[in-house]
Amino acid sequence: MKTISIICQKGGVGKTTTVVNLANIFSKNGYKTLIIDLDPQGNVSTYLNFDKNNKEFTNSVDLLEGVTKLTLAELNPKLSIIPSNKEIARYNEGKIIGGSRIRKIKKQGLFHGFDFIFIDTPPTMSSLVQEGIAASDYYLIPTKPEFLAIEGVAQAMNFAKTTLKNIPNTNTIFLGVLLNQVEVKRSSYKEFVDELEYLLGDRLLETKISHLTEIADSPFYGKTVIDFNNDSKAKIEFTKLAEEIIERVGKNEKIT
Repeated sequence: MKTISIICQKGGVGKTTTVVNLANIFSKNGYKTLIIDLDPQGNVSTYLNFDKNNKEFTNSVDLLEGVTKLTLAELNPKLSIIPSNKEIARYNEGKIIGGSRIRKIKKQGLFHGFDFIFIDTPPTMSSLVQEGIAASDYYLIPTKPEFLAIEGVAQAMNFAKTTLKNIPNTNTIFLGVLLNQVEVKRSSYKEFVDELEYLLGDRLLETKISHLTEIADSPFYGKTVIDFNNDSKAKIEFTKLAEEIIERVGKNEKIT
């Protein structure tokens, strides 16, 4: 089982879109996948047309309160969700003492049987983001191709490093930076990518996700790229992203 948290303190960079689409692609390719939403906005549930306030199923507040049994909502036979809602905001400013609560649940075997877990985090530098990082094997930072975003990436990387330094026995690996909402025809795009490649080297993912109307509109229709035609640019790019992530994870350790 591999756990990947998606982090960035800037909003609108595609964290939720990345989580939802990757999780759907992984599940459709046979990987048993779980989404954990740690964002008080609960946008994963909104995207997938799931009732974030449904008390019948385990939610992320339950995880942080030390639940001992999970009742998971299944979106398809290979994909489950642990939703979030505004109640989790009370954990946003607390300190993580004694390690990640979600990691403890993992060690207890409550997530047994899943191949991948994707964690969506709020656009903040907060305890909920630290919880996501500390619970994960890897973290991924999405950003938009804008020069001001370089500072945001650096801040997110530094926040993750500080988190790993301050929380005991945490060895989360930096998976890389993903460029979202790319418009290659913009005059500044190549210069921006060159700058990021200089700063990040191979930590800048090769796959880039284009700025496409079908991606932006898909939550309105309750669809993910899996529902698009096979020749859809969005579906092709997200499929390549999934393949690259599996390759990068495989370079560090086999999926078990």
